[in-house]
Amino acid sequence: MQYLKDEVKAAIKQAALEEFSKKSYNEASMRAIAMKAHITVGNIYRYFPSKDALFNELMDPVWKAVTQAIFDQYNEAEDPLLISGIITAIMGIYRKYSTELYILFHNSKGSKYENIRNGLVELIAGRIEKEMLVQLAQNGRKVKDPFIFGSLSNGVGEYFK
Repeated sequence: MQYLKDEVKAAIKQAALEEFSKKSYNEASMRAIAMKAHITVGNIYRYFPSKDALFNELMDPVWKAVTQAIFDQYNEAEDPLLISGIITAIMGIYRKYSTELYILFHNSKGSKYENIRNGLVELIAGRIEKEMLVQLAQNGRKVKDPFIFGSLSNGVGEYFK
């Protein structure tokens, strides 16, 4: 029985990042990833059952970090609008996962992350609306048109275009 090796798995993941950063999920091939990793295509399938599984292993931790950043609790005294706390957290994620974020926002066509930008905007809008409505109500104010929350979050989403 042959054992799976951590260094081979790491080489596959690095080669996949390179391939997915140059080509969309749909266009990337396991053959090209295998060539970049200096292994056979069959060997990749010992580590990852499909291109989808490989892509998700690379992207799931990044998306989890982004959604966690959006839903983390920020100190109201530090940031009365909350948006800057979310942006700061996402920028920290960007520094750590710049390649993966590029892939998510530009090369994920054909994967479960194909519409990730819209999902991000919706999550941020929901978080801002929830927090801001509470703050405004505490100050005796109302929002005439909740469209403003979508506009604010779209501004963040534009950053990732």
